Amino acid sequence: MSISSTRSLLVLSLFLMDAVNGQAVVKGELFPSNLPCREWLQFEAAGFSKPVCGVIYNQDDPVTNGLALGGIDTGCLDLETSGLLGYCTIFNSHVPRRGPMNLPFLGVSVGETTWVLCDPKQIKQGWGDYQVNPKRVPIFPVGGALDLGGVKTPKAIRYWGHYPVADLEYEIEAPVGVALRAWAPFLPGDTLSSILPATVFEVRLRNRTSEPCQGTLAFSFPGPATWEVQHMQFDRRELGEALPGISVRGDLASYSVTVLGAEKVRSGGELGSTGSAWEQIATRLPDADGSHAGSSVAADFALKPSENRVIRFVLTWCAPEWNGVGFPTATAVPEKYSGEPRAFKHMYAKFYPDPVETAKRVAESHESLLMRILAWQAEVYTDESLPVWLRDSLVNVLYLFTEDSLWAQAGHPLPDWVRAEDGLFGMNECPRGCPQIECIPCSFYGSLPIAYFFPDLALSTLRGYQGFQYEDGAPVWVFGGCTGSTPYIDFASPTRGYQFATNGISLASLVDQFLMVHDTPDRKVLAELYPMVKKSMLRTVGLRTTPEYTIGERILSMPDKNEGSEWFEAAEPGWSGMTAHVGSLHLAELRIAERMAKGAGDTEFAAQCAEWIAAAREAMEKRLWTGSHYLNFFEPETGIKSEYVFGYQLDGEWVIDHHGLEEGLPQDRVNTTLATIKRCNVALSRHGAVNYANPDGTPRPQAKAGTWDYGRFSYFPPEALMLAMTYMYNGEMEFGLELARKTWHNLICVQGYTWDMPNILRGDVDTGERTFGNDYYQDMMLWSLPAAIREQDLSGPCQDGGLVARVMNAARGGE
Repeated sequence: MSISSTRSLLVLSLFLMDAVNGQAVVKGELFPSNLPCREWLQFEAAGFSKPVCGVIYNQDDPVTNGLALGGIDTGCLDLETSGLLGYCTIFNSHVPRRGPMNLPFLGVSVGETTWVLCDPKQIKQGWGDYQVNPKRVPIFPVGGALDLGGVKTPKAIRYWGHYPVADLEYEIEAPVGVALRAWAPFLPGDTLSSILPATVFEVRLRNRTSEPCQGTLAFSFPGPATWEVQHMQFDRRELGEALPGISVRGDLASYSVTVLGAEKVRSGGELGSTGSAWEQIATRLPDADGSHAGSSVAADFALKPSENRVIRFVLTWCAPEWNGVGFPTATAVPEKYSGEPRAFKHMYAKFYPDPVETAKRVAESHESLLMRILAWQAEVYTDESLPVWLRDSLVNVLYLFTEDSLWAQAGHPLPDWVRAEDGLFGMNECPRGCPQIECIPCSFYGSLPIAYFFPDLALSTLRGYQGFQYEDGAPVWVFGGCTGSTPYIDFASPTRGYQFATNGISLASLVDQFLMVHDTPDRKVLAELYPMVKKSMLRTVGLRTTPEYTIGERILSMPDKNEGSEWFEAAEPGWSGMTAHVGSLHLAELRIAERMAKGAGDTEFAAQCAEWIAAAREAMEKRLWTGSHYLNFFEPETGIKSEYVFGYQLDGEWVIDHHGLEEGLPQDRVNTTLATIKRCNVALSRHGAVNYANPDGTPRPQAKAGTWDYGRFSYFPPEALMLAMTYMYNGEMEFGLELARKTWHNLICVQGYTWDMPNILRGDVDTGERTFGNDYYQDMMLWSLPAAIREQDLSGPCQDGGLVARVMNAARGGE
C-alpha cells in the first residue's frame, strides 16, 4: 500500500468496526477490551488501517513507569498505567526528578456520580532519584495517598503505550464509556515539530444507552512546584471563547490548558487528590488566585443516543531555562563538586516561547500531527521482515528522547564556537541514577536513532565533541555531570573521565555512523570531522608505551600503568596489559580511521593504519588466543592474567560488521569464540549472556570483598544486543535473534521496564530484575537490529524503501 493510501485510511478507521482474531473493536474504543496482558500481540487499533504490534498492561501489572509524554528538549510528563501522573520534568526538575506526583488528572460526572479515572491503590515511590544521599540535593516530596472518598474509580484500566502515544480504556459502571488517547508531537525527521512543548489528551466519550446523556468532563494539572519557580505568584487568565481554557504565567515557568471540541468550558484551581473537589466538577471548580500554580478546566457535554464524541484538553508550556545543577532554584553545586549553578536556554523556547500561541498552533494542526505520528508508527508495525516483538519495541524505545534530551541555545555559558543554528544537543545518561550529559560510551551504544532521524541534532553533538576535544587528542568524556564532579546537567563543564582505553572507538563510531548516512557527495562533513578522529586515533595508539611490547601489543593494551578503565568498569583483579575486548575495539577504531583517511585523501595515514592493524591482529593471535577464545587480559611483565571467558570480547567485531568495514579478527577465530561464549556465558543466563564465565562453563567466583563488581550473573542489555547481532552477522541468524528477543522479553513482558530502561540486569535463574539504572538511552541500541536482520550495515535501512526512509517519509506526511 502506498504512503498516500495508508494516510487516507488512518483517519477513516478511527471509529470503524474491525475484527481481531474473532474479537471486535467496539465503535469508539481505541483497542479491543479483552486482549491478554503482558505479551506481544497483533491487534486492530483506532487510527490504523492494519494490525499494530504491542503489549497491553492493566493497572495491576508491574510496570515501573508509564509512558513519558513529551518531545525533544521539552521535558516530559509520565502517564502511569494507573491513570495517575508520575514523574514530571517539563518545568526543569531534572535532578532530582519531580515525582512521582501520584495525582489524578481526569474525571467524568454523569447524573449524581463522579468517576475519577485512576486507580488510587497504585501509588508509586521514587526509585533512586539521588535521594539516597541527602547532601547532594534537596529531597523533594513524592506524592502520597489519595483521598477519593465520595467518588468512584474504574473497575479496570487497560493501557497500550506506543510512544509518543498512550491509549487507556477505562472500565466504569456508567452510561458513558470513556477512553483516552494522550499524545505529544514526535515526528522522526521533523525536528521543529518534535520540539513542540505540548501534550494532547483526547478523551473519547461514547453513549452506551439509547437515551440522551449529559455530563461533565474535567482535567486537572498541578502546575510548577515551589522549587521550580522563584516566587509562587502567577498571572492567571481565562482565555476567550475561540480557544477556551486558562493561562498561568510565572517567573520561570508558564503553561496553558485549553479545550477543543466543547461548547461550554469553565476553569478553576487544581482538583488535586481530594475526592470532595472532584465530586463537584459538574457544578463548580476550586477557587484559585495568583498564589495558586495548579488549574482545572471542565467541559460540559450532551450526547445523543449511541453518540461518540471527542473532547481534547491541550497542555502547553514554556520553562525556557534549566539550571545545570538539576533543578531551577538551585543556588549551589553539590558537596565536593566544582563549578557553579548556570542557566542554559532550551532550544524549544526559541521557537515556542508563549504557551497560548503554542496552543493555537496545536489547535490548528492536531489532526495532521496525530495522523503523521500514526503513519510513521504504521510503517514499523507493518514491516513483516521484523518480528512482532521488535516492531513494538522499536517504537517504544524512542521514549528515551523525551526522558533524556536537552538542547541548549548558543550563547553564554556555552563556548563561542557553538553555532547559533546548531546550539548544543546532548543526552542525559541516567537522570535518576547517573546524571551527566553525553557520556561518550552511552552515546556509542544509543545514538543511532539520533543519527538516523535527526541529523541536525547529531551534528550539533559531534561539533560539541570536536570543540571540547583536548589538545593531546583525548576525546571528552562528558560535557558535564556527576562522574566528573561537575553540575549534573551542565553543558559546558567537560572532563576527561576515566575510561581512557575505549573513549576513542566511541568517538570514531559516532562520527562514522553519521558519515555513513548523511555525508554529502563532496564529503564536506568528513573534511570537517576527520581531523578530530585522526587526533583521537593517534592518542589511542599511544596510550601504552611499554618498551618491551611490540607496537601490536601496545595497541591491544590498557594505558600505561593500566590507568583508568574501559567500558566494563568491573574486572578482577583489574584490567591489566593486553586485553581482548580493548584489542578488538582498537582494531575497529583503526578500520574506521583507515576508511576515513582514504576518503579524506590522507593516503599516508591510511597506510599507517593498515600497518597497525596487521600488527594488532598478529599480537591478538600470539598473546591472547587460547584455542577456544581470547584471554580476558594478560600482562607479561607482572604475570597478571585473567582466563575468564568474557562474553562481550567481540564487541569490535560487531562494530566492523555494523559499519561495513574490512575484516578485523580472522573468521575462524570469531566462529570458535562465539561457540565458546554460547557454551559458557549464554548458557548461564536465562535471557542474556553473563559478563564472565570460567572456561569450563561454570560461573566465576564471587568477587572479593571491597571489589567493584557488577555481579556474577549480570549483563548490560545493549551489550546483549551487540552479541546477538554478532551471531546474526556471522551465520547464526536464528540464534542471535532469539537471544535478542529473550533479553527484551524479560525487560518488557516480565519486568515492565518498557518506559524505564535499565543499565544492568541480573541474568541468572532468579528474578531477572535490574541492579542499576533508569531511562538509559544506551538501550536505543535496539535500532541497530533492523540492519542486522537483513545482514546490512547500518546505512541499509536509510536506503530507498528501507525502514528508516519509510518512517521519515510517513512522519513528514508522505512528501
